[in-house]
Amino acid sequence: MRQLDRLTLKGLWAAVPTPWGDGGRLDEGALDRNCHRLAEAGADGIYTTDSDGEFYALELEEFCHLARVFGQAMESAGVDAAMGVTWTHTRGTIERIRAAGDAGIPNVHVAFPVFMPLAKPDVERFFEDLAQAAPEARWIHYAHPRTGPTLTGADYAYLARSFPAQLIGTKLATTDMTEFMEIQLHSPDLAHFVVDPTMAPGMWMGARGCYSYWMNTLPRWHRRYMDACQAGDWVQALACHRRLLEWELTHIKPLRDRGYRHGILGKARAALSGFLEDSGATRPPYYPIDAAEQARLREAFERYWSEELKGEPFTAK
Repeated sequence: MRQLDRLTLKGLWAAVPTPWGDGGRLDEGALDRNCHRLAEAGADGIYTTDSDGEFYALELEEFCHLARVFGQAMESAGVDAAMGVTWTHTRGTIERIRAAGDAGIPNVHVAFPVFMPLAKPDVERFFEDLAQAAPEARWIHYAHPRTGPTLTGADYAYLARSFPAQLIGTKLATTDMTEFMEIQLHSPDLAHFVVDPTMAPGMWMGARGCYSYWMNTLPRWHRRYMDACQAGDWVQALACHRRLLEWELTHIKPLRDRGYRHGILGKARAALSGFLEDSGATRPPYYPIDAAEQARLREAFERYWSEELKGEPFTAK
């Protein structure tokens, strides 16, 4: 896969889930087929092992195996690829960067180590250690609110100058568009990405693309939504934005309020349409929502998205 830079990193990227098969092992065939389905549905890129890919539940040996399988799938799928490499400490992050690189994937999403926020002076040291250990890697900083410290536009501008080859972009999970605009204004050379809940306003404000979970559910609808953003058709884009946010606030927020997060919600959403192939299993201690709740969610989904579903060909149920 190609090594991306600040100009070539762009578009609509899908967060492919990690499918678990018998005995909790990686379902290699399902992962390969899902990558091809997403590519054929119009994803500009595909990534795994961020929060929707359950990075937090993968030991290093499993990560290395997943990287090899994902790399082979993406080579034949023919679109750009990236992997999340976040871990609890620098050595673990470096090991995952090297595993991704060995699998042919130089583009990596890097959040700061989880559990304890870095002191501000340690941020540059952290990136310096990564650059020395794997200089060929290309970083997208995953600015997840559970990892810190929070960086400003001035921080990103400084890091972009300090690591001109490695740091190519960001994944900004913030829903505060003032915060996004401050970052965009002060570090415009980086390829800043938003996520599904902020896609329309973020693209209007200069984002280069979106890292998406909704591509796993209604991929062709979401592709049309991104096309409207890229064409500057803001009437259509904002109509899509409102449609998706209303769904999320009405039907997903109650699950979030009960404590469900990340890969659990990602798999619950993906199961609604059956576009991707997945058993629905997640890694303990994080269990999927129960079957009755999933059935109620699917009924609501089929009512709410009935018109959109008429234009979405699905391959699995």
